[in-house]
Amino acid sequence: MERLGLGLRRAGAYGVDCAVIMLYAAVLLVITLLAAPDAELSRLQGYGLALATLTGPVVIGFSALEARYGATVGKLLFGLQVRRGRMRPGFGRALVRNVGKFLPWEIAHIGIWTISGQPFIDPPGDLNLALWAVSYSLLALQIMLVLLFKAGLHDWAAGLRVQLREPS
Repeated sequence: MERLGLGLRRAGAYGVDCAVIMLYAAVLLVITLLAAPDAELSRLQGYGLALATLTGPVVIGFSALEARYGATVGKLLFGLQVRRGRMRPGFGRALVRNVGKFLPWEIAHIGIWTISGQPFIDPPGDLNLALWAVSYSLLALQIMLVLLFKAGLHDWAAGLRVQLREPS
């Protein structure tokens, strides 16, 4: 039952963190539309811009929060913390953890950006379907590992664990 409780807290924290990301993405979209409403970018340029302004800052920001406070906004709200033993992670370990955590997300993005034609309108090709299958498989594996072992691949790779927040 403890594993399920921790898994549900982690899922809730991830949901809050996703809401923070969506809010940030909405602000970026408004800024982009106001600053360059008629901008035309190639697929590669668009993906590079998205990586530089959305994915990169999110991964770095979440890593900085975990290194400084031991938690993202979602983890704080759900009473969780990221630790290595009893210590907060350093920025390097937090960065490894967050790159691993957002890898399925980024693989799915690549699957969208590489559709020939218009994404969400034209049918995806075999490469797109394969990338999405890899992305969803990694996500399912992460969920299974967190529920079974209280740690996902990204936690193990960084040598970190998510646990209940210790009282201050």
